[in-house]
Amino acid sequence: MKYFHKNRFMKRTLSVSFIAMMATATSCNVLDKKPLDAISDEAVFNDPVFLQNYVYNVYNGIKPPWAPGTGGLDALTDIAVNQPETHERSAGIRNYLEGNLTADNVNDLASVAKELATPIPLWDYEYSYIRKANVFFENIESSTIAAETLDPMKGEVHFLRAWMYFELMRTFGGVPIIKNSFQLNAESFDVARNTFDECAQFVLAELEEASTLLDGEPVNTGKISKAAVLAFKARVLLFLASPLNNPNNDIAKWKAAETATKAIFDLGFTLHPQYAELFKKPLKTDETIFGKSFTPATRIPGWGYNYDFWPAGFDAQQRLVPTQNFVNMFQMANGQYPYAADGVTVNAASGYDPQKPEKNRDPRFYDAVIYPGAGPLNIIDGSKSTQRLYEYWEDANPNPDNAPPYINPNKVDPKNGQNLFDFGRDSKTYWVKGLTPFHWRVQTGYTFKKTDDFAGPRASFDNDYNQVVVFMRLTEFYLNYAEIEIALGNEAVAREYINKVRKRASVNMPDIKSTGAALVRDYRNERAIELHLEDTRFFDLMRWKAAPGNVDIAIRGLTKVTMDWTGTKPGDALGKMTYTYGVIPEAEVRKPWKGDYYYLFPIPNTEIRKSNGVLKQNPGY
Repeated sequence: MKYFHKNRFMKRTLSVSFIAMMATATSCNVLDKKPLDAISDEAVFNDPVFLQNYVYNVYNGIKPPWAPGTGGLDALTDIAVNQPETHERSAGIRNYLEGNLTADNVNDLASVAKELATPIPLWDYEYSYIRKANVFFENIESSTIAAETLDPMKGEVHFLRAWMYFELMRTFGGVPIIKNSFQLNAESFDVARNTFDECAQFVLAELEEASTLLDGEPVNTGKISKAAVLAFKARVLLFLASPLNNPNNDIAKWKAAETATKAIFDLGFTLHPQYAELFKKPLKTDETIFGKSFTPATRIPGWGYNYDFWPAGFDAQQRLVPTQNFVNMFQMANGQYPYAADGVTVNAASGYDPQKPEKNRDPRFYDAVIYPGAGPLNIIDGSKSTQRLYEYWEDANPNPDNAPPYINPNKVDPKNGQNLFDFGRDSKTYWVKGLTPFHWRVQTGYTFKKTDDFAGPRASFDNDYNQVVVFMRLTEFYLNYAEIEIALGNEAVAREYINKVRKRASVNMPDIKSTGAALVRDYRNERAIELHLEDTRFFDLMRWKAAPGNVDIAIRGLTKVTMDWTGTKPGDALGKMTYTYGVIPEAEVRKPWKGDYYYLFPIPNTEIRKSNGVLKQNPGY
């Protein structure tokens, strides 16, 4: 392993990296102290404002939920499907789902894109920020900053280093634990992997240190707090107790996770009454334990979540769409599933009507899924702002040669008498005729709603969108606790905590009363709908070793939706809609599950070569 002498390293690199970093500094006086291109390591590590900004830069090592692409890895699961024309990691997604993931192509999937730059392999990305953390610890040894100021920063960096190692562990398994700064351009890194258990112990030790250093520190929104440290420790312990990492079902691991998770409930967090508000500004600190907000200067990359999830049409990307499997996960308001376990047979006891699929569903359905006819939604496109429905249908009685009318005949512009066209698939005939510009298809007929900001424009570099990122919130730990109690045989306690989530004021679903395998299904279903697009579903399926039947599935959705305007009158927004369900022929074909080795990604071959073969590959690759 080749290491840098810290002073030589700092002199060469800090002046460059700090120019960008300090652009967001909060004190004008700080910027006046010294030209930014002359900041030395001595100045940085002996000035509390400079050093805090250095720490804030290390926060960027937390992989965002839009990496490796919008929706994290949800496109590898049963709840979402990648749209290949628009998803930036489409090739990597296809390789994984077709069973063709290799050490040579893994970086097509396991990568992080920053703005519009070339994606950075996840391995490189995390180790680059681990290096920043190591530089911090090497240089604060001689810092003159007072302990009461320096210690909280040390706590933050211990937490961040633990987070970054955990990201690598859950993706690749055991990885090299490196505590020194190192040269990123080195020709070789001849260092072996640590075992998974060694990595786990290192992460937990980092969190113990962070907890001590942050004890008694005031909580500031968006900053790492002791509560965030305790919550992350509980998450890690659940991961270690799960079947993938606990093949002998060591009960002691479940008990450790139980103790750590239960401690979260004493921190004063509560469920925010409105589910949909959790992902809008400001951060809902009653429930959110750790999250991030944005300004136009620090916005989500590209044009933000709107551009990625906005209902298709008018140049929206529409990179990821819900599957029928996901839609079917939402129970009816009476607590019954709309379909039997096969996802095709209607559950007669539910009262579900496939021709009225939006009726009487779990209230979270309306906050999560945009379905044909959904609305009205406030849509701002350029200078236009109006209330619109989501139109995804074709005419039941199209005219010969695709002649008009092929839209809602009851909607006309009062100013000029012309027909008004909404967003989405403004009827298949209208789309096929080529009258909708920049139109991406919606493979399944549904789009995601959870992260959209309909109060802002579809795409803008300047708009202050109301979206936030939630890294950890109380709901996750209620659900984690339920999982732990199921594993420990305490089903009544598990139901209690699942039902706490279902009793949120804006949800208020009936209590579940199931036991055994049915309880496990209810729990996992609840987790999927509650935490979708929060970068959890893929890693849940992996740690449960539950990929078969959940990853290697045919993609189902709406294969056809027709609208019959017969008998409608002026003012009617909808005619009679008819739905046809089935496998989406345009969607990727997912191959049978490859086997247990596929629960981890391969180490990139570039890293194996850099180590001169010292770094050993995961079995199976």
